[in-house]
Amino acid sequence: MKKITQLLIIFVCTCTIVQAQTNFVRNPDLELYSACPDQLNQIVYCNNWSNVIDTVSDSLWQPEYYNACGNAAPDATFHIPDNSRFYQYPHSGNGMFGGEFYYDKTLPDPGAPLPFNYRTYLQGRLYTTLSAGKTYCVSFWVNLAEASGYAHNKIGAYLDDGAINKLPLPPGSEITSVTPQVYTNTVIEDTANWVKIEGSFVATGHENHITIGNFATNAATLAIVPPLGSVQYSYYLIDDVSVVPLDLKADAGADRWVEQTKAVSIGRVGDSTAKGLDCKWYHKGILIDSGATISVAAAATKGIVDTYLVVQTICGVVTTDTVLVTTVGLGINNIALQNTFSVYPNPSDGAIVIAYSSLRGTKQSAVTASSNPVIPSSNSVIASSNSVIARHEAISIKVFDLLGRIIHQQTLTFSNNQSSLKINAPSGTYLLDLQDEDGNHYRERITIR
Repeated sequence: MKKITQLLIIFVCTCTIVQAQTNFVRNPDLELYSACPDQLNQIVYCNNWSNVIDTVSDSLWQPEYYNACGNAAPDATFHIPDNSRFYQYPHSGNGMFGGEFYYDKTLPDPGAPLPFNYRTYLQGRLYTTLSAGKTYCVSFWVNLAEASGYAHNKIGAYLDDGAINKLPLPPGSEITSVTPQVYTNTVIEDTANWVKIEGSFVATGHENHITIGNFATNAATLAIVPPLGSVQYSYYLIDDVSVVPLDLKADAGADRWVEQTKAVSIGRVGDSTAKGLDCKWYHKGILIDSGATISVAAAATKGIVDTYLVVQTICGVVTTDTVLVTTVGLGINNIALQNTFSVYPNPSDGAIVIAYSSLRGTKQSAVTASSNPVIPSSNSVIASSNSVIARHEAISIKVFDLLGRIIHQQTLTFSNNQSSLKINAPSGTYLLDLQDEDGNHYRERITIR
C-alpha cells in the first residue's frame, strides 16, 4: 500500500534513500569513466571494467572502450557512431565496448603484429558476492560491427570469484576451460539492431566477477561469413550488462504529486543500481517509455489523476506495478494531511471507516499515529475553533479508479471523530482522496475485494 506524502517530505526522502541492490553489476551501462578514450584498447578507462588475465602490460589485446566524450579527438578510429569498424550508437547512454570473440585459424596469418588466433574478454565487478542457492538473471546486449569477417554463436557470460584471471594463459588466448552460465546458441549477425543475450542460473555463493566473451573452441563455435566483412575475426559491440535476482518485482515507485507544467520522476527513483532492467511504461494503454526510472509531465488541469503502469521482464518472468501521479495547482506545497486520517479496514468489502489519527497543527501527544489507528475520545479533542472537528467540518471525499475516473464522492459527517461509508465498486484497487476546507489532501490506496 502506497501513501502520498508531503511534497517536502518526498524531496527529503529522495535524497536520503538507502541504496538497494537491484543490478549487481557495477557501472552496468558503461557510462562512468576515468578518462575519455583517445585510442583503441582502453577498456581500463571504463570504471570497474578491465580485460581478463592481464589488464595493463599487454594492452594491445584489451577490448576497446567507446564513449561519445572521445569524439573530439582527431583520430576517428574509435569515434561513435561512425568509425572504420561500424556505424552504431550505444544501446543506451554514451558508452559501449568492442572486441574480437572469434578468429579464423584456417586462413593464412595476415602478418599483423598480433598473436595468431586471439580473442578479447571483458570483465566487470559486482557490488557484492551473490547468494548461494539464489537464482539470478544475467543479460547483456550485443551488436555485430559491419567490418566483422564472421558472425557466430557462443557469446556468453561467466561468473566467478575472479579465479579466471589466474589461468596460466598468455593475453589474447582462447579461454575454453570454463563453462559460462549464460550463452547463446543463436548466431548473432544483426549489424543494425542490438540483440539481447539472457539467461538464468543458480549462484554457488562465490560469484563477484562477470566475464563476457566466447568460451567455446572454434570447432564448437558456429561461424558464418557476413556479406560486408573483410577481416578474419569477429568484432562485436557490448552494452548494458545486468545481473539481477530472478524474483525482483517491478516497482513503479511511490504515488506522486506534481504541480501543473512541471515533471516528476517515477519508478526506482534514487536507486543508482537500477540500470539495465527491461522495464516498459504504459499510460492509458500506450507504450510511452522504457527504463527503471522515467520522467513524466503533469497534466494541464489540476486535479487530474494519471495512472502509469510498468511492465518488467526478467528472464521471461513478467511483473507489473502502477503509480498514481496527481496534478496540483502551482505553488501548492502543503498537499497532504498524512497524519490526520486513518482508513480501515484495508482491504475491505467496500465498507470502511475514516478516523482522525492525530491533530493537525499540534504536537502528537493526545493521539498516537500508527498503522492501527487510535481514535481519540471526545475529551481528547478541545471543542474550540482550533479543534480537529472545527477545522474539518467540511471534509469531502472522492474515490478514483486507476483510470482516474471518479466512482464515488460525498461530504463526510463525523461522529466521535470517525465517519463510515460504503463504496459500491467491483473488486480492485482505488484511490481515496480527502480534502479539507483549506484545500489540503489526504490520499491512500484502498483495495476492495
